[in-house]
Amino acid sequence: MPKRDKLKSILIIGSGPIIIGQACEFDYSGSQALRSLREDGIETILINSNPATIMTDPVMADHVYLLPLTTTSIDQILKEHPQIDAVLPTMGGQTALNIASELAHDGTLERLGIDLIGSDLEAIDKAEDRNLFKQVCESIDLPVPQAIACDSIAGVLVAAEELGNWPLLVRPAFTLGGLGGGTVWNTGELVEVSRLGLRNSRIHQVLIEESILGWQEHEYEVMRDSNDNCIIVCTM
Repeated sequence: MPKRDKLKSILIIGSGPIIIGQACEFDYSGSQALRSLREDGIETILINSNPATIMTDPVMADHVYLLPLTTTSIDQILKEHPQIDAVLPTMGGQTALNIASELAHDGTLERLGIDLIGSDLEAIDKAEDRNLFKQVCESIDLPVPQAIACDSIAGVLVAAEELGNWPLLVRPAFTLGGLGGGTVWNTGELVEVSRLGLRNSRIHQVLIEESILGWQEHEYEVMRDSNDNCIIVCTM
């Protein structure tokens, strides 16, 4: 990707303290991002509520804020640093993506003329909104389990009836490590888990999906460029 010379000052959103469900490598990737940006002469402003990471060492960024990872904190920083050109959330995992998405959807970034870099809003929404992600998979003929997106318990019960077979999988959208989701075996468990999922989802959405319990999962992490050159980073 070519360097964008107009970007002179960037706000990086960290991942906060290590949380079950969110990998700790975001501290490493965030630290490397800060080093790279500063080498290119870009002013770096960091918000991260984790004082235990090297990322928040005073020498890592031009300005470091140990504040709660909330939109209120970000608003405060943007007011103190009107020179900020862009926000980089992809080094902060689910937490940072959720905050950046909120700032983009409520018009804050557009109003201030600030770019969202790393992943744009459309990419974040397609990856985190369970229904949109399902549509993307179907649009490229990728086989996926049958599923129905719901925003209410009434919708969840209708979806379960349409899908027909137990167990079912409840997948909340925009949650850390799938928080609030799980496999359910009857209507009682479905209602209980779905209520938790709807409450934890930032957009109040759960995907009710047929279970493929018993299948084996083989995960490949792949990097691909615009010319379709691919590198398999690792397998799990």
